[in-house]
Amino acid sequence: MKKKILAALCTVILVFNAGCGGSAPQAAQTTSGKGTAAPQESGTDTKAAETPTSADDDAVNEDTSAVPDDADISENENAGTDSDTAREYAEKKTAEMTLEQKIAQMMFVTLRYWNDLPDTGENASDTRVNVTELNDKLKEILKKYDFGGVCLYNSNITGTEQTVRLTSQIQEAALASENGIPMLIGADQEGGSIVRLKTGTPTPGNMALGAAGDPQTTYDIASVIGGELSAVGINTDFAPVLDVNNDPANPVINVRSFGSDPQLAKKLTAPFIKGLEDNGVVSTVKHFPGHGDTGTDSHTGLPMIDKSYSELKDFELIPFEEAVRSGADMVMTAHIQFPQIETQTYTSISTGEEMTLPATLSETIISDILRFDMGYDGVVITDAMLMDAIDTNIDPIDAAVLSINADVDMILEPMYMVDEASAENMGRYIDNIADAVRGGRIDEAEIDDSVVRILKLKYEKGLMSAKLPDVEKRVPEALDIVGSESNHNRELEAAKKAVTLVKNDNGTLPFILTENTNIAYFYPFEGEENTMTFALGKLKEQGLLPDNVNTECHFMTEAEPSAFEETVKNSDIVIIATETYRQGNMNAEETRGWQARFTDEMIALAHKNGKKAVHLSMHFPYDAARYTEADATLCAYNGNDMPVLPTAYDGDTVTYGVNYPAALITVFGGNTPVGKLPVDIPVINENTEYTSEILYPAGFGLTY
Repeated sequence: MKKKILAALCTVILVFNAGCGGSAPQAAQTTSGKGTAAPQESGTDTKAAETPTSADDDAVNEDTSAVPDDADISENENAGTDSDTAREYAEKKTAEMTLEQKIAQMMFVTLRYWNDLPDTGENASDTRVNVTELNDKLKEILKKYDFGGVCLYNSNITGTEQTVRLTSQIQEAALASENGIPMLIGADQEGGSIVRLKTGTPTPGNMALGAAGDPQTTYDIASVIGGELSAVGINTDFAPVLDVNNDPANPVINVRSFGSDPQLAKKLTAPFIKGLEDNGVVSTVKHFPGHGDTGTDSHTGLPMIDKSYSELKDFELIPFEEAVRSGADMVMTAHIQFPQIETQTYTSISTGEEMTLPATLSETIISDILRFDMGYDGVVITDAMLMDAIDTNIDPIDAAVLSINADVDMILEPMYMVDEASAENMGRYIDNIADAVRGGRIDEAEIDDSVVRILKLKYEKGLMSAKLPDVEKRVPEALDIVGSESNHNRELEAAKKAVTLVKNDNGTLPFILTENTNIAYFYPFEGEENTMTFALGKLKEQGLLPDNVNTECHFMTEAEPSAFEETVKNSDIVIIATETYRQGNMNAEETRGWQARFTDEMIALAHKNGKKAVHLSMHFPYDAARYTEADATLCAYNGNDMPVLPTAYDGDTVTYGVNYPAALITVFGGNTPVGKLPVDIPVINENTEYTSEILYPAGFGLTY
């Protein structure tokens, strides 16, 4: 257990022992913030921190009061048990485990692919298959090691029944291990653009929820997500994303965020957490202390945010403080450098240069800020350690030592396990961490502390039962829940609340359909023609679709805009959907590409022929500033398409997005836009660069 010394900063020199496979670089001599009530900020005097707002008894978000207290909770044998009883159980169980078993319990591994054949050189990857069921070797591995959790990815999930059977196999193998401890089975089911259940309900996404701005809607959507995960045996969701996206060029967070206002993110934090946890699913808020103000993706690089602790408290930490106050089950760390807060450095194994330790490895950020100042005593998990931000810069054993000493409890995806050899490497990785404990680099009390937290969480979630539900009973129940008609209806209603009207010259919208109306619809990616058919079907249900409405739907790359002149001439309205800035980093080459060129020319073609051009900004709302010549612009915040029209809700219907149909329904008056921009939309200059001038401010939104 860590002891806090509320005196002064102490200078430490950390010298790392040899890591796995050779000598590890030594950390540079630095001044550490360890032992202080608050981290030292560059250029300031060290002083005791003020009481953090997360500890204020009266600092409760009044907007979450609308969240129902009587929502259904999944059947959960130990759910709601006394916290002291759970801790007592966890401490007793921890004391019975070997050091290696305890370290394995801190591992959150992945089983994306498997290769049963010997290494075949260049063609080795051709022999790998997606792990959609456990073979005998994988069962043996899970029985041998007492891993704390398994994270499932797209490669593991093909359908509802298959996922139920896979999660059951994982838990059966875990229960057959020496300690018989069930797994946390996790997935990134954030909603919107990041989903794993291929037959589930993707939901509109966080930025759409931010545009709707309604805690009850957020709770409802999180309940859909939690209910479907629980039905297939996934008990841990790596969500919600609490990063405040205040960098329009952010390449990795963007629409995964509630928006650019920390107070908006705070408002929706507790409802999302409650929606998951009321369904027995572990919530994981991420990426602490915030990944929203970066122009670098930590999957491919090492981002840096040059802010002081006080600046973080005034902005990025606001929703995380609310998460702590709301009892979030887990917190996931960010692989981001904060040089004004963390002064300890490490010699990069890639460049040989000194680098500031990222938050995941920072005792100042995890122990001092999250644990001590914010009062969080739940489970802390790293983001995937295989991401380039860590993997290319830090020796894997050093990364493990640093993160554990920073008071992290679980290490996510420390390495790939794709064959017997790499599984053996995973065993050696655990042994090397155990050697680091025996060698004094890690206090075993740190290990015990983490395992107690993990087992306490599992006990509280009802996972420590020695029995498993009957898989044959669970399959039909899951098929009734996952991707159900009622869940899709709930997500569509949420998406409609999010649609934001930012421009409507001369009352262009709503465009009321009449008999023999001709619609010209252009979209950027295949699969989006069906969104028009689906939207018209919903309008028909509302009695708003007259006879003989004609639609011409065209994928943008089928031809040059000039080829559609007759289509435009014969139309009554031209609708153009864009996802120009879907990937974030906006540069001239990208934004002047085929999609932007087509849209510019199509708007001009519509005006040339006396037609109104309606623009749908379907992913990043920043498209609204790129196509200002349109007569009307709607933002809808997620570009998931509709690969096939849904014909039945049998639990294996292909996932489809509803933000497109919600926008189209709104165009034709089947929905009144009430959404408000959750981010500022900056003016874009002639070089397609963001400027400091704001075209549409956060909170802006027109209505009919």
